[in-house]
Amino acid sequence: MNTSTDVKWLEDIRSLTLDRQQEPLWLRNWRLSYLEKLPDYSWPKREKTPLRERQLDQIPLTAVFPNVTVPHDILQSMISPAYVAFANDRLVASSIPQDWTSQGIVVMPLQEAAVKYEKDLSMVLGQIGTSPISRAEALNGALWDQGLYIKVPAHVRMVEPLLVLHYGQFSHDVRSLFPRTLIVAEPGSQMTVIERYISNEFEEKTLFSSVVEVLAKEDAKVHYGAVQNLSDNAEVFMHRSALVQKDAVVDWSIGEFGGHLTIASDHTHLVEQGAQSTHTMVFFGSGHQRQDFDTEIIHSAPYTTSRIIAKGVMKDQGRSAFHGITNIEHGAVQADGRQKEQTLMLSDESRADAVPSLLINDNDVYAAHSASTGPIDQIALFYLMARGLSEREAIRLYVHGFLAPVVDALPGPVLRDSVWESVERKLDA
Repeated sequence: MNTSTDVKWLEDIRSLTLDRQQEPLWLRNWRLSYLEKLPDYSWPKREKTPLRERQLDQIPLTAVFPNVTVPHDILQSMISPAYVAFANDRLVASSIPQDWTSQGIVVMPLQEAAVKYEKDLSMVLGQIGTSPISRAEALNGALWDQGLYIKVPAHVRMVEPLLVLHYGQFSHDVRSLFPRTLIVAEPGSQMTVIERYISNEFEEKTLFSSVVEVLAKEDAKVHYGAVQNLSDNAEVFMHRSALVQKDAVVDWSIGEFGGHLTIASDHTHLVEQGAQSTHTMVFFGSGHQRQDFDTEIIHSAPYTTSRIIAKGVMKDQGRSAFHGITNIEHGAVQADGRQKEQTLMLSDESRADAVPSLLINDNDVYAAHSASTGPIDQIALFYLMARGLSEREAIRLYVHGFLAPVVDALPGPVLRDSVWESVERKLDA
C-alpha cells in the first residue's frame, strides 16, 4: 500500500517526466514506459547490503537545474584533445578534434541525438541490458536530462581517448542526478571512453543513478573506463551494460571510491561467436561506506572469452561485497570464462565478502574462479617498519604493492593516474 510520501514522490516523478514537451514523441513515450511501471520496480536487492531503511524514496527529485560551472581545478584536470564536461547533467564545456567530425564520429548530448538520429536511437536506447530493471534504472530512464551519445562509424579508430566529466553540484535545490551515456561502436571501429564522476560535499543525503549502455558491433573494440569519487552523503547506483557481437571486444576498467552507499551492476552479454570482454575493478572503502558490486558476463555463443578481475581495500568500518558471475549458456561451446577477486582489510572493523559464481550449462567449456579476503600481513608490515618506515608509510607501501598488478595494467596514463590519485586520497582520509 502506498503511503502519502510514496504518492507525492510518484506525482513528482510524473510531473517531471511529462514536463518534456520539447522532446520527440517517441522519447517521451519511452520515458513514460518507465514511469508507468515504476511502482512495480524495486530498489536493487542485495543480500549483504539491505536498502530497506535507507528511505531512498524520500530524497527530493531535482525539478530545476540551476546553471553551475565546474570548479577550475577539476576542469583543468580534464583538459585533453577530446573531452566533454557536464555540470548537473548539463553540457558546459567540450573539445572535439576537427578530424573526428570529418570522420563521422558523433559526440553530442543524447537528448539532441534523439532528434537527429531518431531511428538509430529508438532501436538501441534502453535495449542493451539483460538484467531485471531496478527502481534506480527506471528513475534514470524517466528523468535523465541531457545525457551523452557517442558513436564511431565503421572501421574508424578514435586515436585519442574521450574524457567525460560528470560533475555534481549538490544543493538544497539539486538532490538527485541521473546521467546517462549511450555508446555505439560500428563494425571494425575502435574507441576509448573514460568517465569521471565527481561532486561537491553536501551535508544532506543525495541520490545519483547513472546508466551506461555499450553496443559493440562485429570486430569493434571498446575500452570503457570510469572512476567514481562522489560525495560522502551520496547514495550511488551505477548500472553499466554491454552487448558484444561477433569477434568484438568490450573491456571495462572501473574504479569505485566515493559515495556513502554504492551499488554497482555491470552486465556484459557476449551474444555472437568470438566476442570477448574483460572486466577490471578497483575499489576502496573507508569510514562507514557500503559498497556492493554485481558483475556478470553472459556467454551465449561459441568461442567467447571473459575475464573478471577485482581488487579492493577496506579500512575503518567500510564494508564491501563483490559478486562475480560467469554465466555460460547451453551451446556456448569452447567458451572460456575466468574470474579472480581479492580484498584487503586494513582494520578489524572492516568487512569484505567476495562471492564468485560459475553458472555452466554446457560441457565443452573452460571456467575457473578464485576469491580471497584477508587482513594485512603483519609479518610483511613488521619487515617494512624494521627498515625505517613508519606504520603509516608501511601500510601505504603494502597497499600500493597489493593494487599495483591491477592498476598498473590499466590502459592509458589518464585512467591509471586517476585511480592512483583516488587511492592516495583514501589512504590519507
